[in-house]
Amino acid sequence: MTREWKPGDTLEKVTLPLTLRRAVQAVAGTRDYYPVHHNPEAARENGVETAFFNTMFLQGLGNRIATDNLGCDAFPRRLELRMRTPNYLGRTLTVEGTVTAVREENGSRTVDLDLHLSTEDGDTGQILMTVQLPPEANPSLLYKA
Repeated sequence: MTREWKPGDTLEKVTLPLTLRRAVQAVAGTRDYYPVHHNPEAARENGVETAFFNTMFLQGLGNRIATDNLGCDAFPRRLELRMRTPNYLGRTLTVEGTVTAVREENGSRTVDLDLHLSTEDGDTGQILMTVQLPPEANPSLLYKA
């Protein structure tokens, strides 16, 4: 049975150690080979503390949280990423989220999410998303003979 989401509902919190292995996997997966995303020495040479995770990693993480909570067939329709400070290697990234709106649009049910990203250094960013729920969560979209 599909959960009925409502504004104020809390999503499952996610924590990820930001390891060099994860950074290299993110670089390979997104094909963003800029050295500051996987090479701590290159990052320091560019004036930052150490290597930090790229934009596409954070976007993918937002999508993962949406599908983990709303179902693997949930479809992200809009994603807005606000990066405030770098997510450095060696930290633990925590993402906490809430549902801010649920509505019916053109026969589909959509859910708005507000995800907050933080590490030991404090707030690192925010992801605002609109996600279309899968058809089984939208009875009006199911085929009727």
